[in-house]
Amino acid sequence: MTTYPAFAPAGQGADFLNIFAQLGNAYSHSLQSTTQEIWMSSIRIVQEHAARAIANASQDCMAALARNAVDIQQRSLADIVGANQEAMTLMGSAFTNAMMAGVAAPQNYARLLSRA
Repeated sequence: MTTYPAFAPAGQGADFLNIFAQLGNAYSHSLQSTTQEIWMSSIRIVQEHAARAIANASQDCMAALARNAVDIQQRSLADIVGANQEAMTLMGSAFTNAMMAGVAAPQNYARLLSRA
């Protein structure tokens, strides 16, 4: 913190010079309190804005992470649905091939009809 100089009185019989010393002291005290007030208020403002910026940054980060998680979850679900459809196609194909090669094969139609 800056301290402003105090002006000493000029001595006996120098009333005119003493008034300047008193004026200097009056301005010195005023400038010192003003400087202290501006420093303290500036520090408070910087702290408030820094705290607000940190809070906003963390909230924005959390929102971005949530959006990212939702996007990935939706893509994953779409991939699972696609894989499920492919699996059902493969199972249907395998079942059809098994049926055609086995009991339901055209060469076995006569056996199927005779059992009935």
